[in-house]
Amino acid sequence: MALSRLLRIWWGGVLITSSLGALAQTAPPTDSLLLAAHRTVAVLPFEATVQLVQMRDLIYGSSTATSVANRQQQPVPPDAAQQQKQMEVAYQMQAYTLMQLQEKIPRHGYRVQWQPVEETNRRLDAAGITYAELARQPLSRLQQVLGVDALLTGQVMLYQPIPKSMALALRMMSNEPLLYGPSTVPPSQTEASLALYDCASNRQVWQFDFGRTGANALGPARLAPRLVKAALPSLPYCQRVK
Repeated sequence: MALSRLLRIWWGGVLITSSLGALAQTAPPTDSLLLAAHRTVAVLPFEATVQLVQMRDLIYGSSTATSVANRQQQPVPPDAAQQQKQMEVAYQMQAYTLMQLQEKIPRHGYRVQWQPVEETNRRLDAAGITYAELARQPLSRLQQVLGVDALLTGQVMLYQPIPKSMALALRMMSNEPLLYGPSTVPPSQTEASLALYDCASNRQVWQFDFGRTGANALGPARLAPRLVKAALPSLPYCQRVK
């Protein structure tokens, strides 16, 4: 089964979100036998969807604050610049996620070795697997190319319908709380998911979902620490004291 189909399966889960950043949901019970056989794990570049509206993107049909706040941002096909931005976010999330996993080592350590991002990407390049082709690769081929037992994959969606500076200005003009409380200004959304796949069985063995709404979407440097911190308690590779 190609990785893209597996990703579509687990990305359909329900996210638990709040404006304060509370989250999350774990997948169905993990397969302990498959997980126990894992020794090396590679973190892949994330699948990224980025829609961050800039001031230059806004078309003003009215000068009133209400009309700007209520304007619905219609999704548009990504152009070359947006595709490049999404690829940058994909690789940044890959690097920052592994960095956070290595910095936030649980008390009793991991029982697997994490393949360095540089080695993972070097092997993908050597095999001629581009970012655009990555999600279509069978797990068996990725295992052969990367030489690992399991893959940690991710998806991220960053949606900011209105620039942060404008959102704050609109709240002030409407006498709304600047940070918390109800607002007529459409919120930004940050959603991310992690999933582990056992290469030998071609199965997903763990999943974690994260969601946040707020004044602005979280970039990779801020998102990855929160995502990893929230996911670690349920990550099946953390050593447990018997």
